[in-house]
Amino acid sequence: MHRFPDKLTAAVALALACAAPAYCWDAEGHRAIGIVASQNMTANARAHVVKILGNDDLGAIASWMDQVRLAYFHAGPLGADPEALRFNAEFPKNGEWHYVDLPLGLKAYEPDGPFSKPDDVVHMIGMAVSVLEGGGDKRITKAEAVYMLVHFVGDLHQPLHVGNGFFDVAPDGSVKLVTEPAAAKDLPNDKGGNADFYGTGKYDELHAYWDTNLVQKVADTKEAADLAVVLAKKVAADGAGWKSPGDYHLWAEGWATESLMAARTAYDGITFGAETPDPRGGIKSIKITLPANYDAVCVPIAEERLAKAGYHLAEILNAIQWSD
Repeated sequence: MHRFPDKLTAAVALALACAAPAYCWDAEGHRAIGIVASQNMTANARAHVVKILGNDDLGAIASWMDQVRLAYFHAGPLGADPEALRFNAEFPKNGEWHYVDLPLGLKAYEPDGPFSKPDDVVHMIGMAVSVLEGGGDKRITKAEAVYMLVHFVGDLHQPLHVGNGFFDVAPDGSVKLVTEPAAAKDLPNDKGGNADFYGTGKYDELHAYWDTNLVQKVADTKEAADLAVVLAKKVAADGAGWKSPGDYHLWAEGWATESLMAARTAYDGITFGAETPDPRGGIKSIKITLPANYDAVCVPIAEERLAKAGYHLAEILNAIQWSD
């Protein structure tokens, strides 16, 4: 899901996104991740999900956390939904829960590091798990915790929801990508690739390329069910090597580090051109040129990240010590 600088832009852009006949990681990709996870749940996890949701169709609710953002403006499929409106009233900044902005040179996600936040995507996965185990924020229902967990595990596996471009901007508008964490700390950034434009269209952004173009190219489809078949085969072939080590409450930190590593490849070889400053501060846009082999390199990475999201979502659902 894109990150927008102000509420008006967010409302317009999200409305257009929901109306357009296109799919992106928050629609096709997220639904496919939910389908794969549903196929890999244990009987115990499935029973608890059914008790909470009434069914085990995780794909159907995989985009709730994106739809609730649009409901903040009384628009979209949840625009008049009482639960969504209450959720937004309780948590008006829930749009910030979907990502964490890490410089590409950081070695690993640090829960208390200079780039993490108490409400970043890693911490909010932890919050969802805590609610399902009987703790956490009492304003979040168990159903909402499932919505959060399903969606945010997907978001966390999208490289540009974790890795972020920070830039040194010269007086002439030219930019230099800065990856070293200490040097990047106070520099303007590209909002996870949302400010990096490879074309003239309003959605020709690097982030959107990962959300939409690469997802569709994984299985040459816009249908989540067809994508899920491809991802399930990937899980069957490689999933045995994807098991998360240690305490499951810390798994999301490791998944964030994996996405950061993938983000380095997502930025590799890109030529950064002129910057257009945002009058409110920071960067409005940067012209970029993708390398000729970008798809050849990045489509397999997108496939693995999507498949791992489905596998890891089932993995954590199976590990949770559910409260009754």
